[in-house]
Amino acid sequence: MPHQVGERLRCEDCGAEIVYTKACSCSERDPKTHADICCGKEMRNLGVEGATEQQPRKASGF
Repeated sequence: MPHQVGERLRCEDCGAEIVYTKACSCSERDPKTHADICCGKEMRNLGVEGATEQQPRKASGF
């Protein structure tokens, strides 16, 4: 399963988090070559970091 840059995963048991700083190159068609497992369970996907945050505005020149 591919992961985008900024995608966050969290373990519901211990609270550990993973934030992808580089996109995962796994294909959706290929068998899952890795698992997002912590404390013996699949980690919860929290979405892409910054996807709902407003981007800072650039200062306009005078």
